[in-house]
Amino acid sequence: MDKHNTFHSRSAYALMRLDYFVVMVVLSVAVLAHAGEVDWVRFAVAFAWIDLVGTVPAQYVYYKRRDGAHRRIPSVYHHLYNLCHSLSVNALLIVAWYLAIGGFEWAMLAAPIHILGDRSLFGNVYKPSGLAFEPVAHPGYTRFIAEYERGGLW
Repeated sequence: MDKHNTFHSRSAYALMRLDYFVVMVVLSVAVLAHAGEVDWVRFAVAFAWIDLVGTVPAQYVYYKRRDGAHRRIPSVYHHLYNLCHSLSVNALLIVAWYLAIGGFEWAMLAAPIHILGDRSLFGNVYKPSGLAFEPVAHPGYTRFIAEYERGGLW
């Protein structure tokens, strides 16, 4: 993947997921190593808010209010998901949290652990509004990747 070819081959995608997994494990081990110092209520809120705001409303509309293979939903749900699952947005929230309480606490790692887990364990990255909210193979991409892997391109 580069700025002119914004797609992943299967092997590059697997490597990207592995990188996210390693960082998630390192952060998780750090939190568990300090389990006695973690405010678990704050950790749970910081971990859960991302899906409560960014995923649950979209899934409600996707599964309960739409039908068909691709179940088109308004793009606002894709944007909301992307906003909530952004490491940059969550970094800003953590900085605000840090400033509000006057220091670091281990629960601040909940949001990055959540996002890294989504990307590594489930393969979920940002959701383009032109695709189904939940993973559904796009026929054009399926054809493209098959030809690419056969060596038919280039």
